[in-house]
Amino acid sequence: MKLMIKLFTLMMVLGTVALAQTATAPKVTQLTMPADPVAGGEIVGNIKDGQIIPLRWAESSQVACFPGTRFEMFSGNHVLYRVTMPAASSMTITLTPKDDAQINLYALRQGSKPIDQSVPPNVQQAISCEAKYPIYANLPGGRTVKNKDDGVRKIEYISVNSPYSILIGVAGAKGLTAGDFKLNVSIKPR
Repeated sequence: MKLMIKLFTLMMVLGTVALAQTATAPKVTQLTMPADPVAGGEIVGNIKDGQIIPLRWAESSQVACFPGTRFEMFSGNHVLYRVTMPAASSMTITLTPKDDAQINLYALRQGSKPIDQSVPPNVQQAISCEAKYPIYANLPGGRTVKNKDDGVRKIEYISVNSPYSILIGVAGAKGLTAGDFKLNVSIKPR
């Protein structure tokens, strides 16, 4: 009987892994910086062009992007972009949701080699990850308090001796699957 239970459990695990591997991988749009990268490149998009993805990768200590207690801020559609950050540079990524849409931002700093550039939900590790979303606290009685927030999300990275690949994620909060946004990426030499 114990052997049957173990075999059944193993079959369930293998079935879950097979299902996860057959899921459609999220599309990643490669960004090419303009001739004047200091001015930046602006993208106008809508999260309806993305998809909902599992979020457990983000709370892993090898990634540490955002905690599981804040998954609701990234539970909608995700649109992904990739841009190269040259050595000896600084990068600013700015997201501006339109019409007060609840859209948030994260960026993973990954290695410059393609083998180091996994895509959520298959991210096992990252050099670093930053996430920007409204800060809030749950109070007794179920109330939620938001800190003052202008709606703009901004992430800054610097590099010294090495180039990096930056994977930018734009995600809807609380299951949001459509909403317009502007994304600006600028790079300056250091």
